Order: sequence, then structure tokens, then C-alpha cells
Amino acid sequence: MASICRLTMVCLFAACAVAACQRNPAAPSNAGAGSMGAAGEVTPPAADDDQWLLNGPTACAKYLTPDEITAVFGSASGDSQPNGPHACTFSTAHAPNTDYSTINIYLSSGGSVVFDQDVDTKNGTPLSGVGDKAVRTQEDGVQAVKGDHICNIGVKPPAGNKLQGDALARKLGEVCNKLFSLP
Repeated sequence: MASICRLTMVCLFAACAVAACQRNPAAPSNAGAGSMGAAGEVTPPAADDDQWLLNGPTACAKYLTPDEITAVFGSASGDSQPNGPHACTFSTAHAPNTDYSTINIYLSSGGSVVFDQDVDTKNGTPLSGVGDKAVRTQEDGVQAVKGDHICNIGVKPPAGNKLQGDALARKLGEVCNKLFSLP
């Protein structure tokens, strides 16, 4: 009888944990702006069959070329790493105990409805030529949507980089367009 009670408790705990995850999916821990979680918005869970999202962990290594990195930071030295199942981070090389900069790419789904609900999207500056709709965020990042796919790219810190403002948003928008062209 005691083992049946324990098994029932374990099953109830697992069911509650699954239900909680479905109601409040976690954003990546090193998230940038917008639907990545910085604004407190919750991005709906991605459909397991959306293969496009799987481009996220390798997007920094594949689509942030040395020329693009140099345009943003003035130097191409650094390292790209996966940052969750749909995200990656490029970090500049730095000496110990010094500040460094990052570019975070996070892919999600949800289309225009989710894109339009995001706080950074509402407060962003419209950016033409990227996806179906795009904005330059107030922190010099870009958020764009094409079909059901959402591309978020944030640069931290936003100040002090070689490329800033609209020029930075255009450069990051080019990366989103490359990602939108993938299956």
C-alpha cells in the first residue's frame, strides 16, 4: 500500500511539474530583449515540429561572420556558444576582469500576434526590409517576424560599440533575414 501511495505522489508531482512548465515556459538565462523574457513577457512554447527553431544554437557561429562582428565591435575576436535549444551567444574576447560585449540571437514562434504583444516591439522604432515586420529596440537590438517565426537579436551593452542605432539594427536585420530564409 505504501508503494502505491508513493507512486501516486510521484505521478501527481510529475503531472503538476509538466502543467507548470506548459503555463510558464522558461526563457533562456542569458536572454536579450523582448520576447526573450527581459520585459517579463512569456513566449509561448515552441511547437516541437518547428525545425526552424533548431537553427538558434548554431546561428551565431554560422551567421555572425567576422566582417559583421568587426562592424559591430571593431574586432572579430570572440567565441560563439549555444544558449539553450533556440538561442546562441557571441561573446567578445576579453582580458580577465574587464567588460566584454555579447550578441544574443533567440528564435521563437508565435507570429505577428506574439510579436505585436511584446513590450519592446510596441516601443521600438519600425525597421523596413526585415521579415514581414521589424523594429529596432530601444537597446539597439532588432526584433523581426516572418510568418510564424520571430527573430530577436540583442547586443549587450548597447553603448560603446563601433556600430549603433539604425546602422546596427540594419546589420542585425540582415542576420534575421538570413535566418528567415532557412527551413
